[in-house]
Amino acid sequence: MHLIYLQALELNPNDKQALAARSKCYLLLGEPKLALSDAETALSIDKNFIKAIFQKGEALYHLGNFEHSLMFYHRGLKIRPEMEDFRLGVQKAQEAIENTIGKMGAVLDLENPSRGPTSNRSSNVPGTGGKPPSNLSTRKITGGTTATRQEIENRKTTRRLLGELCLDKEYLENLLNHPDLICLHQSGKNHIGQLAQEGVAFLTNRQEFWRQQRPNTSKK
Repeated sequence: MHLIYLQALELNPNDKQALAARSKCYLLLGEPKLALSDAETALSIDKNFIKAIFQKGEALYHLGNFEHSLMFYHRGLKIRPEMEDFRLGVQKAQEAIENTIGKMGAVLDLENPSRGPTSNRSSNVPGTGGKPPSNLSTRKITGGTTATRQEIENRKTTRRLLGELCLDKEYLENLLNHPDLICLHQSGKNHIGQLAQEGVAFLTNRQEFWRQQRPNTSKK
């Protein structure tokens, strides 16, 4: 079927309808990168072309870029609120994001199954014999610290955007500063540290995504 659209595009490379249709065909053939390319080309011709907006969202979703696919599903839903495809797109993208966050937590739990609930994780750091190291506990805002007002506001913003995952992010950030992990990193055997870095990067990206989705959150 995509050969028909290929021929049509040879006659008229700027046929946005053919581009969107071929993008759909590429997805059916398991070629999301090609589908994304056609959708973006169609949008360069008409940025509000609803079929191309949907196809870009679909292509991004199949590429595993759930956050950006959600943005395009929302964009299409705003233009055409009656289209069920966009509602379903928003739903599946949100579920995929939640599942991805859950899997990241599962990976960390598998790496250190002895750690307890989030609130008790500082007492289960690998290499410490179960003893809670002092530098893993979150800094308390007292007269003996140098935490600035900006740091406090940043923590509040992070908590609003990530919810309970904020504690996971703080745990991982503090874990990276643990002396045992620093020594492992220097010896090139820091597998746990690598996972922690990936976890922090993952949560930081999610935090930025939700900040863009809810700009008023960071101003409260």
